[in-house]
Amino acid sequence: METLSRSEEQIMVALWDCGRAATRREIAAKLPPECRWADTTLLNFLLRLEKKSFVRTEKQGNKNLYTPLVRRLTYCGAVSEAHLQTLYGGDLRAFVRALADTNRIGYADIERLLRWLGEYQAANPEYDYE
Repeated sequence: METLSRSEEQIMVALWDCGRAATRREIAAKLPPECRWADTTLLNFLLRLEKKSFVRTEKQGNKNLYTPLVRRLTYCGAVSEAHLQTLYGGDLRAFVRALADTNRIGYADIERLLRWLGEYQAANPEYDYE
């Protein structure tokens, strides 16, 4: 799967957060403050996303509606796996260790992660936990 630029990712997050097909204005309203671009800039990013097959554009009256073609979970999983391979050689422990050692996650986060892993393992007993 093709990776997106940071700006393209911000737009996709805003579109996913809309929960349905959305207009440019609705997408713009969901963007974080640091991504308040001119209308033409946002439209250019949306055109790029359409060319990359991440969104579909439909005309509705005098407005365009943008529909995500890639699910958030699908994109996040693919990008996360690629970063894990590239930066940590696929070692998830090294990734978590880097977050912990640089104070990007705290003990409460680690406890929640451990609890979730236990619940996930219990719910998926057929999974290979090697």
